[in-house]
Amino acid sequence: MFLISFNRLHPKPLTYRVTSMRTQIGTDLPFAPPPGPRPLPVIGNVLRFGNDKNILFHFIDLWNEYGDVAHVKLGSLHVYVVADPEHVHHVLVKNPNNYIKGTGYTGFRLLVGQGLVTSDGDLWWRQRRLMQPSFTPKSIVHYFDMMVETTARMLDRWENPTPSPALAASAAPNSPYTHSQQSGNTLVMDDEMTRLTMSIISKAIFGVDLGEESGEVSDAFHEAFAFVTERTMSAFALPMSVPLPKHRQFARSLQVIDDFVGRQIAKGRQQESNTLLSILLRARDEETGTAMNEKQLRDEVVTLFLAGFETTARSLTWGWYLLSRHPQVMEQLRAEVDTVFGGRRPTLDDLFRLNYTRRVVDETLRLYPPTALLGRQIVADDVIGGYRVPAGGIVMLAPYLTHRLPTVWPDPERFDPDRFLPEAVAQRPKSAYVPFISGPRVCLGNNFALMEMTLAFAMAAQRYCLIATTDTEISAAFRGSTCPSQPLALQLLSRA
Repeated sequence: MFLISFNRLHPKPLTYRVTSMRTQIGTDLPFAPPPGPRPLPVIGNVLRFGNDKNILFHFIDLWNEYGDVAHVKLGSLHVYVVADPEHVHHVLVKNPNNYIKGTGYTGFRLLVGQGLVTSDGDLWWRQRRLMQPSFTPKSIVHYFDMMVETTARMLDRWENPTPSPALAASAAPNSPYTHSQQSGNTLVMDDEMTRLTMSIISKAIFGVDLGEESGEVSDAFHEAFAFVTERTMSAFALPMSVPLPKHRQFARSLQVIDDFVGRQIAKGRQQESNTLLSILLRARDEETGTAMNEKQLRDEVVTLFLAGFETTARSLTWGWYLLSRHPQVMEQLRAEVDTVFGGRRPTLDDLFRLNYTRRVVDETLRLYPPTALLGRQIVADDVIGGYRVPAGGIVMLAPYLTHRLPTVWPDPERFDPDRFLPEAVAQRPKSAYVPFISGPRVCLGNNFALMEMTLAFAMAAQRYCLIATTDTEISAAFRGSTCPSQPLALQLLSRA
């Protein structure tokens, strides 16, 4: 992978240029190379990325220093940082065939193969065409009742929470977390949201719950995802043929995953159901009439599973972080929930009346998009913002930055769900808000995730108050997805 180190924290508050988003260039140099730091021979600008800041904030610094299209050289690789919505729209919507996943996803392919997230070209188009009908807004409401039931079971469990290993590990002597955790009324939301989203996506795909109970399969998914994330973020990774302990452990985890998915596919061939796996088994290409082969089916199932639990869990955790720090927003959300639900479980009709709750979801995804950085390999020479970007380089989109441009988002660090009132949305440029990307490669599961998040916030607010246990700010770190830099512990109070 082309990135250096993703597991560092930003040491100071962010600052942003409050100048025009549009790149100012001379008309006599329409194809000039973008500005950037002067590279050293051989290593380029690698040393610039060697301090304690997370890689995300290094790219933000480049944008602040050099403008709307900034260039950095990492070894032999040319990387171009892009954040202006117009430029993002060019890459994702206007000219998407020139910007592919390419070599930047090699590490992830060790786990998911050639699934929708990692494939390109004709294979991607064929698979997208096969799978799209299962993820339309009309199709995903099939999973509404299952989501409600799974979320309700989590909330029932919260009445008697068990101690969290993550919280115990993070609590120092005399920590304010210790007593609350021992008395059973503090939750680590990272753990809780991961259990919830893993339960929901495993039931949707396989018809089995891998989230509520720790077991070999769920552990294998966690371990394998952690491995490929670490490998992708590393500046140097030894070949998998080198018999390192972590390589052997990944191979074992991958075997567990493949055996489990193979069993589920075999069972799905024998007995039809309404699971996503069964639907994919029955899917036929509308042009050729062919079905997915065994390998492609395996890759798509693993891709859906990983995308369905990890990023959504992070987004939900960020949402609870923001709500716990903004009680006035939480109170308004709770008031809406009380009015819409009326003391009962939600119905499908209720979902479309949770307008403020949905705006909370959207604003959470603005401040903490699931993927803070997104690389695309350049196929042919192009011009972005008046600058030449040659073939073979990487365009680094930064949704985390695009969502904080002060010329688009006034007071960008403020948590304000009303930014997503219809009249405000209509005034913003295209691709100013891209939590699920945009264009032909928009995230297939976006509607699924939005319904899941809306229900989780609303149903939890109906029964509980979740209170911050500390004023300490939690910073973001990019580790494949936008992660909190430390566990989020919240005190749980029943509303009953």
